[in-house]
Amino acid sequence: MKQTPETIVLLNFGCEDIQKFARAIRDRHIYTMVMPYTVPAERVMQEAPAGLIVCADDGVPARPEARAKFDALKLPTLDLTGGIGGKVDDAVEFCKAKCGCTGSWTMEKFIDEALADIRSQVGDQKVVLGLSGGVDSSVVAALIHKAIGKQLTCVFVNHGLLRKNEPEMVQEIFARNFDMNLCYVDASDRFLDKLKGVSDPEQKRKVIGKEFIEVFAEAAAKVDAPFLGQGTIYPDILESIPLDGNPNGVIKSHHNVGGLPENMKFKLVEPVERLFKDEVREVGRMLGLPSELIDRHPFPGPSLGVRHVGAIERSTLAMLREANAIVTEELTKAGWYHKTWQTFAIFVPVKTVGIKNHQRSYDYVIAIRSINSVDAVTAQVVRLPWELLETMMERIVKEVDGVNRVVYDITAKPPGTIEWE
Repeated sequence: MKQTPETIVLLNFGCEDIQKFARAIRDRHIYTMVMPYTVPAERVMQEAPAGLIVCADDGVPARPEARAKFDALKLPTLDLTGGIGGKVDDAVEFCKAKCGCTGSWTMEKFIDEALADIRSQVGDQKVVLGLSGGVDSSVVAALIHKAIGKQLTCVFVNHGLLRKNEPEMVQEIFARNFDMNLCYVDASDRFLDKLKGVSDPEQKRKVIGKEFIEVFAEAAAKVDAPFLGQGTIYPDILESIPLDGNPNGVIKSHHNVGGLPENMKFKLVEPVERLFKDEVREVGRMLGLPSELIDRHPFPGPSLGVRHVGAIERSTLAMLREANAIVTEELTKAGWYHKTWQTFAIFVPVKTVGIKNHQRSYDYVIAIRSINSVDAVTAQVVRLPWELLETMMERIVKEVDGVNRVVYDITAKPPGTIEWE
């Protein structure tokens, strides 16, 4: 098991903001890991930690039996069981004064180590990676390519649900920045045919997921690679580990290989699995990925499929794709793109009476949603300038055939979810 020198383990005894706290200490170039209080002491020692920080919010019940197994390790320990608010400086001072941390953990050092690790793990064999155009898979592709070059093949599947010009943009960016093997599979018709008449949101997700796995497996089989590169990041892992060992406490399942056929026995290459999202973005910038890719808004795996309410028709999907492009374009022009976490259009399969081109129209509705969030568990609605919303509305109604009304979603999460489906 790989060890990072001068690791500090944060033990979660019931601390809501422990991920943010761990990330804040990392900002001081001290490497931190988060583990639940139920973790065996032997697992903690596998990381050869320089010290422990016990974290719990004020009022959380004490767990003396769990605490005893960590005290027995005789490691320098900082007790923050009364809450972690405002304690970052205290924690950093503890790490340096009591644990001998020198503040030497940097992204430059991480990249050097990751490249060496990839070369050591893979040797002269091949790696296949599913490239989505998202931040995580793009950074992993750049990192693995830097390590082993042409031994990597990226498979980019177009399922017909991508944003406007996205297939061309992703291929152009990787062709411009990296001389890598990129296998582009246009399976648009295959996906859209399978989705025809499917209106239930969960069923749509299942159809998209199952078909994606089959298309990727077919392409990957031609590469004959024993390794699968994945864009797993640290929050994916943390959120898949229940605090008290109860599976019901899992925030979300770790996607990992995600249902690939059993006869495809891959060994995983996950070079950014111990990085937070903003650290992954920093690595991407250092590897030369452009801002247009690194700083994009998050995009759901099923893509526009979950932003098109109801059964997907090619004609209405085209309306959504065009409306979404207008929203993004106007948001960017107004200087609001990087002030919001996600802003996008939704197709609503409801027709309303309106006036278009001086005539009565009976057309569809587009909704606009703009939210800010840190962890996607909760989200707040962004109060976009009224003039900006008016501009978006005017362009959508004028330029998108089949749409005559635009509404703005002001529902926070909870009670709503970020996506409509």
